[in-house]
Amino acid sequence: MFTTAFRRINPRAVGSRRFVSSSSSTFSGLSRGSRTLRFFALATAVGSTAYTVGAFYPPPLLTYIAPRTAPAPPDPDLPESRAYVVALEEELQKLPILLKHRATEDPEAWYETRPYGSIPEDRRVNNLTAGALRGPGRLALLPLVRSRVDESEALVIVHVGRGLCGHDGIVHGGLLATLLDETLARTVSNLLCLYCAVLDFCRSGFSEPS
Repeated sequence: MFTTAFRRINPRAVGSRRFVSSSSSTFSGLSRGSRTLRFFALATAVGSTAYTVGAFYPPPLLTYIAPRTAPAPPDPDLPESRAYVVALEEELQKLPILLKHRATEDPEAWYETRPYGSIPEDRRVNNLTAGALRGPGRLALLPLVRSRVDESEALVIVHVGRGLCGHDGIVHGGLLATLLDETLARTVSNLLCLYCAVLDFCRSGFSEPS
């Protein structure tokens, strides 16, 4: 009886149990701390990776909300600016829509022209689309027009640079309306020949940013 009671209150056994219990609690606390640290490290790594990828390849919607800044239009007289315009012209001549149109449409029913090319320089400098807005980063190239001989239909290709944006990365809606006005004016002027026409009313709707 005494032996049994002694065994129940054996200090060694009690101390051993206390030591094991204390060690387990400490180990459990360290384990939770390690898991929390690993979680934050993983979240930081994923967030940094997503931010880096998004910075280099932003989704279209994000570019509308926070567009990346671009340099100002370059000096048109610089050699690199002239080389840029030459490269743009080469790209324009390789556009699939242009190549397809040239290959499939009747060459006798269509003709091709580059408006503004024949305007003298002294008149071009005070013309909005032929002079003031010309140059790399703006309207770098002369428009390319493929029109039916009877002026009933036309394909017009215009390069618009980033220097003509309203919000950075989105072409100004007023500029698009101006280009539309210029295109219609050309067609009407060819039809009226000796007569003069002016725009009375133009209503444009845009389905999405350009």
